[in-house]
Amino acid sequence: MIKKRKLNQFTEAQLIETAKQSEKAFGELYRRNFDKVFRFAFKRLGGNDALASDITQQTFIKAFAAIGKYEDKGYAFSTWLIRIAQNEINQFFRKNNKIYTVEVEEKHVMNFMDFMEIDERENQDKQEKLIQILNNLKQEYLDLIELRFFQQKSFREIAAIYAISEANAKMRLYRIIEKIKKEVY
Repeated sequence: MIKKRKLNQFTEAQLIETAKQSEKAFGELYRRNFDKVFRFAFKRLGGNDALASDITQQTFIKAFAAIGKYEDKGYAFSTWLIRIAQNEINQFFRKNNKIYTVEVEEKHVMNFMDFMEIDERENQDKQEKLIQILNNLKQEYLDLIELRFFQQKSFREIAAIYAISEANAKMRLYRIIEKIKKEVY
């Protein structure tokens, strides 16, 4: 008889398959991914701890209900959870007509400014214009910029979150960036 390994020793793929039959296995997925989902929601909701907790809870409830339909497409399980969380957050904002702010680290802003070819020392006006443009972007455009530049998600992860191809994710982001550049310059 083969000894059963403890759930914390399972690979992610083994745990997902086991979770389709076992609540305990899903509990281990929850334990492994809670912080990622919570941090994502917390940032997206402007640091609102209580709301981020609610969204995270809803995300895992929906994930638990749909785990049987989950198919491994080569992405981390957390990417699927983030997609669910993104949908929950979008639903919350649509329902409540809310606007949110995003807290980002300065280094990520600097990376974005470098990408936009705006020198932080030379042109304060362009920096302010860029911030104004970002503040007025459609939510879906801002989401893409935030995921790529501020949360450092790969195009593959962004594509998985939006259920689009990697090429489509790149195309959407670069079109947005071109529009922003035209407005800045």
